[in-house]
Amino acid sequence: MKMELVIYKKLEVSASGSDSAEYIPMYRKMTLKEARLVADGAVTADGSNYVTIKLQNGSDDLGSRAFNADDMAAGAAESISLDGGEALDFSDLDELKVLFDQTGTGMAFNGGIVLVFEPRRDV
Repeated sequence: MKMELVIYKKLEVSASGSDSAEYIPMYRKMTLKEARLVADGAVTADGSNYVTIKLQNGSDDLGSRAFNADDMAAGAAESISLDGGEALDFSDLDELKVLFDQTGTGMAFNGGIVLVFEPRRDV
């Protein structure tokens, strides 16, 4: 059985219309295996004023969720599809970037993200 490390990060994004980001520092070599977005309140999709929550390792995109077409219910947990290949591997002193890419006047998001990592060793 492999050990998993779970990190929860509270996300509070205002509808500012300007992009922002939060960073989660890595304290050891780990591979991101799963990411789930959790909404504290209902999020109603809007085709012109919305936020895209992106996960990045450096400049590499790992996965994202845009709120331009699909709603998210309060209390719902939703998986973010990860597609980063080797970029899913983090070294100690790396950081996972959670980018809030606002479109139009933007959209607020209040909730969190659950990140599941697997420790790794380089051989």
